[in-house]
Amino acid sequence: MVRQLIIEDERGEHAVTLSDDGTARVDDAPVSIRVVGPGEIRLGPNEATIAWVAAAGDTRWVFLNGNVYELAVHLESRRRRRAASGHTSLSAPMPATVVRVEVSPGGHVRRGDTLVILEAMKMELPIRADTDGIVTSVSCKAGDLVQPGAPLVEID
Repeated sequence: MVRQLIIEDERGEHAVTLSDDGTARVDDAPVSIRVVGPGEIRLGPNEATIAWVAAAGDTRWVFLNGNVYELAVHLESRRRRRAASGHTSLSAPMPATVVRVEVSPGGHVRRGDTLVILEAMKMELPIRADTDGIVTSVSCKAGDLVQPGAPLVEID
């Protein structure tokens, strides 16, 4: 059986094909992926790269090489589009403590800028801007305990 998905990240949508034989293709390029255990996958040649995955509904958070990536997963038949307004709300990927807030309302940010530093499981998780824009609100402060999906920063 073959499953076809659409994965959406800050760069856009990517077509993913997963086969029962363990092969995968992302945007028609072969990718080596093996599920090792709950939340743990191995990637690349010789499965040398380890990534950790957490999920809630259609959202996946992938911790890879010190960065957290938020992905939206859609079945091919239920493809969604981004809102045309350009409004972005960044949220906590997992239960965490806010260590530091690096932006304030009215501030200009560029895609990739670190906005908030979270700590979870003794690891720092930077929340980065996924687009250029102006910070319209900050809903957290240092020391706050935040839950997955809790809005942290909004950008227009």
